[in-house]
Amino acid sequence: MLGQGGMGRVLLGVGADGRLVAVKRVHAELADDEGFRARFRREVDASRRVSGAYTAPVVDADPDAAAPWLASLFLPGPTLSEAVGAAGVLPEEAVRRGGAGLARALADVHRAGLVHRDLKPSNVLLTGDGVRVIDFGIARAADHATRITHTGALIGSPAFMAPEQIDGRSPGPAADVFALGATLAVACTGRAPFDGGSVPAVLHAVVHGEPDLTGVPSGLRELIGACLAKDPSLRPSPQEVPARLGSLAAAVRPWPEAVHARIAAQRGEVDRLLRAAPAAAPPSSLPSTPARPPSSPPVPAFSPAPPPSAAPAFSPASPAPSLAASPSATAPVRAARRRRPLVLAVAAAVLVAVGAVGAATGWAADVYYMVAPEPVPTPGGVPLDKVADAYTAAPPSCAQTHARLKAPAGFTPDRTLDNPTRTTPHDGWRTVQCSWITRTGDRVTVGWDLYDSAAGRTGAERAKEKYEEFYRRGITPRDFSLGFVEEALWEKPQGKYCVLHGRSGNMKLFLLVQGPAYAAGRCESVTVEMGRQAMAAVKAR
Repeated sequence: MLGQGGMGRVLLGVGADGRLVAVKRVHAELADDEGFRARFRREVDASRRVSGAYTAPVVDADPDAAAPWLASLFLPGPTLSEAVGAAGVLPEEAVRRGGAGLARALADVHRAGLVHRDLKPSNVLLTGDGVRVIDFGIARAADHATRITHTGALIGSPAFMAPEQIDGRSPGPAADVFALGATLAVACTGRAPFDGGSVPAVLHAVVHGEPDLTGVPSGLRELIGACLAKDPSLRPSPQEVPARLGSLAAAVRPWPEAVHARIAAQRGEVDRLLRAAPAAAPPSSLPSTPARPPSSPPVPAFSPAPPPSAAPAFSPASPAPSLAASPSATAPVRAARRRRPLVLAVAAAVLVAVGAVGAATGWAADVYYMVAPEPVPTPGGVPLDKVADAYTAAPPSCAQTHARLKAPAGFTPDRTLDNPTRTTPHDGWRTVQCSWITRTGDRVTVGWDLYDSAAGRTGAERAKEKYEEFYRRGITPRDFSLGFVEEALWEKPQGKYCVLHGRSGNMKLFLLVQGPAYAAGRCESVTVEMGRQAMAAVKAR
């Protein structure tokens, strides 16, 4: 097994023709969900439509099987996230080479009429001859109008999502370029360019903050910064990126020796597995999924395999994989409702260290970040579709905010975010974020998001929808007692700082208080006071 998570498992297999394949097999309980099955069909279709030197070719698939599966060519090599976690950041020349390959991969994806929507280090393979983009689990047609968020789920990886994805706008090819910039920043520095210590804070940083490109080589900083532009129209196209990266000398070994050593080790381990593997099971003998009842739907015939030392060659769109099941966990089950010609066989169990890599880097967010809006009445008792826009004027600029709000002693305005263009409307949405800092590293941030009524929905409905995306059961308790907002959500990650999300009518408020002097227990009163001043400043307009 190469990986395992909430969506299914990815296993190493051998086709009847001897080719090694990575098989993504969907969990049976998800296969019963027609909406999920339809999305898996789109993944199969997207994977088949994209062809080129920088993707993993589809070998076979059956999205209509009782347990849907997709087999792609197995490509030995670590993911970029695994390589950086184990061997350190890549040298500038390797980043340029990888960036050019990723840009060409995106050009292939877009040429097929698709948007990948989830490019990130764990979906980039470093193979012996270059980079490969994998996992088209949430790819969609470029002209397919779709919302990225819906009740209960945020689809995407927060640190690599473009602002327009987070804001609920339909992402186009430029969203993939944003993810490319964030991915290249990780290759250069070992961390994502937007950080906040929690998913809500990361999402806010992507939309409102500036990328942290500290450590990015000067020769790459301008390009990566352009890819991370808030305005999609200001980002370069994938076709422009290779030219801006400059000419590259031919290289038989494109990566640092530590990466090539991992590729060689993985190949050696696979060879050992194949020599020790039993003969492929006949099509009539299908193994069961571990811990599933005898009635579980069948899958292509294979058994799990012991670990390559490197990361998986095909990363599942799911939480970090758990340890594999015992090699003895196989048993006959009933015949499939449909049978495909791909017959797979490999031996023994796998252990993969991807989870440890994600924990070490701190930015590895899953494709599904689950939130669960609490079914509570809307404060005030008036249906949101009947609520008129209470706030119509743009939020104050940072210059006005710094003059009107009184921060705690020792704080001075952070002028780096004082950008008047931040009040420009985007599809009936206006946003401003302002900060104060101290010499010792403390920070207070205040942000407003103003939603106008548009497209048949009131501003209050739109603000409520965005507000609820930050609710997580058991983590962000609700607070209806503050007075300066109708409702609020608190977050105190590991007791390190305070985050407060508030909503009143069509206005959403964001507050962040953090730093050595403001851990949880010492940041709450400042957060409340700054929130009270912030809403008073808006009402004063």
